[in-house]
Amino acid sequence: MDRGMKWWDMSIGEQISNAGSEVARAIRRKNKNDMVGAQEFCVHAIEMLGYTKQDPKNEKRRKELSYAQQEILDYILGDNLYKNDDQSIMKWYDAFL
Repeated sequence: MDRGMKWWDMSIGEQISNAGSEVARAIRRKNKNDMVGAQEFCVHAIEMLGYTKQDPKNEKRRKELSYAQQEILDYILGDNLYKNDDQSIMKWYDAFL
């Protein structure tokens, strides 16, 4: 992501794709048993999704974005109560590519 670009200037596809890159990094770290790295990338992805939720143009997607935050947090750092796997998590982000 170009650091000079403002988050809200991006389309929702660009916003979610950027967050999805962080999710993919968190998953790779988790799979390598690097939970410190996984947590860092997970937290960053959740923050990016939070910025996306705050964007006025995404008002109708706030509930969906909240679910995405909950699922990634549960999958990377929680007990995987939603029974996700790497592919099921990434499928949603990949739809925006």
